[in-house]
Amino acid sequence: MNRTSMGIASVAMVLALAAVALWVGSRLPADMLLPTHFGIGGEPDQYSGKWVALLLPVGMAGGLSLLLWCLPALEPRLANLERSAGLYYWSWAALLLMSAVIEFVIVSTALHWGLRIEHIVAGAIGAMFVLIGNQLGKSRSMYMVGIRTPWTLASEEVWIRTHRLGGKLMVAGGLLMILAALLPIPSGLLAGVCGACVAVMVCVPVVYSYVLWRREKAQPSL
Repeated sequence: MNRTSMGIASVAMVLALAAVALWVGSRLPADMLLPTHFGIGGEPDQYSGKWVALLLPVGMAGGLSLLLWCLPALEPRLANLERSAGLYYWSWAALLLMSAVIEFVIVSTALHWGLRIEHIVAGAIGAMFVLIGNQLGKSRSMYMVGIRTPWTLASEEVWIRTHRLGGKLMVAGGLLMILAALLPIPSGLLAGVCGACVAVMVCVPVVYSYVLWRREKAQPSL
């Protein structure tokens, strides 16, 4: 996996999503509205015109891919980005996956497939966390990707230890979200499980990075 192959994959994904959007959209009524946001219970709470909804994942895949393609030119710590290639490329792949899942969800709603949207989305987000978390502990400090707190950016050792913990939490949380998505549990409980997982993934590494930095700062200089 490299930047060129990911660029090609991105173009292929954008074209595939655009083809699906155009095929489905041409078969729907001109004034049809499709959901573009779902509430905690899995029910749609925001709608847009069919073309806006169907082409939204296309724009998401294209925009994020363009940003990630340009990332080496934007990252001040380029050497560390190159050392973090796994995180860079798998994050890119995970975002393409999410774009495809969002397109699938919108199409399934438009064609009345009757799927449990919230379970599909929760499972896909969980898979994204697993893919990213598996690479997180192998990364080095940079400004554009990773757990970027003032304390991880100030110390390479704090970055490494924080990302090792963060990666484990992200993989565990992602697997738990996938498991919850596969179970026939109520939407509210599923949302609670996913929210708790995300809270732990976000809050624990931030606090941990601060504690490590304080300990490092307190150590006497040799």
